[in-house]
Amino acid sequence: MTQDNKKALRVIPLGGLDGIGKNMTVLEYGNDMIVIDAGLMFPDDDHPGIDLILPDYSYLIDNADKLRGIVVTHGHEDHTGALPYLLKELDRSVPIIATKLTLGLIKGKLDEHGIKKVRYHEVKDGMHMSRGVFGLDFIAVNHSIPDAIAVCVRTPVGNVLHTGDFKFDQTPIDGRLTDYAALAKLGRQGVMLLMSDSTNAEYADITRSEAVVGKALSRIIAQAKGSVIVASFASHIHRLQQVADAAVAAHRKVVITGRSMLQNVKIARDLGYLSIKEEDLVDAYEMKNLSPKDVVVMCTGSQGEPLSALARMAMGEHRTISIDADDTIILSASPVPGNEKAVGTVINRLMKIGADVYDKNRAEVHVSGHASAEELKLMLNLIKPEYFVPVHGETRHLVAHKELALAVGIPENYIFVLDNGDVLEFTEEGARIAPEQVTNGVIYVDGLNVGDSDQVVIRDRQHLSQDGIITLVLTVNRRQGSVVGQSEIVARGVVFPEGRDLEKELLDRAKKTVGRATREHASLGNLRKSIRDSASQLVWETTKRRPMVIPVMIEV
Repeated sequence: MTQDNKKALRVIPLGGLDGIGKNMTVLEYGNDMIVIDAGLMFPDDDHPGIDLILPDYSYLIDNADKLRGIVVTHGHEDHTGALPYLLKELDRSVPIIATKLTLGLIKGKLDEHGIKKVRYHEVKDGMHMSRGVFGLDFIAVNHSIPDAIAVCVRTPVGNVLHTGDFKFDQTPIDGRLTDYAALAKLGRQGVMLLMSDSTNAEYADITRSEAVVGKALSRIIAQAKGSVIVASFASHIHRLQQVADAAVAAHRKVVITGRSMLQNVKIARDLGYLSIKEEDLVDAYEMKNLSPKDVVVMCTGSQGEPLSALARMAMGEHRTISIDADDTIILSASPVPGNEKAVGTVINRLMKIGADVYDKNRAEVHVSGHASAEELKLMLNLIKPEYFVPVHGETRHLVAHKELALAVGIPENYIFVLDNGDVLEFTEEGARIAPEQVTNGVIYVDGLNVGDSDQVVIRDRQHLSQDGIITLVLTVNRRQGSVVGQSEIVARGVVFPEGRDLEKELLDRAKKTVGRATREHASLGNLRKSIRDSASQLVWETTKRRPMVIPVMIEV
């Protein structure tokens, strides 16, 4: 196969293949490049102190002169959340290409970050546009948010279809069906590569329609005794519409709380994607004037986020809304992997109050927005791709999707389960994974710092959270080889055993180490290391824990 990259289409996933989130895929041919999606991932317990996790987009920054556009398939955070950070480092002349609602949500996000003068290019289902050497066709698909699209990228080597997130919903809330005719037509024209959503590849059968949730919501809200609080993703516009419809049918007013929920509801209403009459809306501060049985609250917090509206209500810390024993709580979402413990904590707090809590295990208050196995096989059969790459999932999801592709007849050597940073090259001679990877990994958002926290910092925080820290403050006369004056030991998160004066033992060891280091003419750096090693060994012997030990040396 030729090594001339100018004659090869290079498909490079930068994120989305090691978990549910931070989706980003690069298509590159010669001096032209487009990006599909720019998402983030939310941290779990393994990332203490981290606010957000982004894909490492260094490759885009290094090749910014090639970038012809960023296509965003829909408005969820795992496909849009990295844009504010990416655009701060890119030329704003690079257009963001998306449908109307997706652009509306993106604009709101970028305005929050103070990012102005961005080029937006609104597209609709069935449209075609050209960006550099690439032709782009946009195809309607169903998901858990309106205006989701798949994108067909027409390249000099062949057609590439990226499905985005999708499912085949036969009764969508907004009546917008997946464009089966366009998919079938594309399959007849020929697709060299299909990149398809793998989230639910492990689930047999098909994903239930969003419409079934509306029936469950209507039943629960109609029979509720007190106020009803529904927690969902702020971007799940279809779900919010069904909550509002059920509230109005039960003669209840709708209250919206939570910053992102308020913002997304406003954007969706302004753009015509969410229909709630003004007279059916009540401000959270006006709730006290209504009977609890006359109110439905839509809020954030379905993932147990500590600062979300629902979590603050459960703790009794919300400014305007409190929860009573007669209230009904509906968690209208599935926990994202890693969030199960946080969600369970919130549910337990709500139940201690006496609230009646519904989640997907008790009633059909949530269905997935992702295609299950039979739908994924249908997509494969409609498109009939020559090559297949499963995307959007953990390794087990990608492998399960590979098995589905094998089942419908795609040869194994035409299926590529990739890692982030892999370079899949296509030429007229075929496909191969290039021997080199591009720069890949993650970027941590830690407060106001972006990219300054690395794996060493994360490991230190994990270490501190598990074993604590001991600081030894020593005044040292190195000429005499002695510790002088008042020494101090500060321990945090460390339990010293009863019956032993471990602080005195640590000081005695430190004094002996200083004397020995002086006799051996050790450097100050080596002295610190010796004290740290000696103290760590003593603490391990007596507690079977390994706290972080920090010697602080004051020379006199």
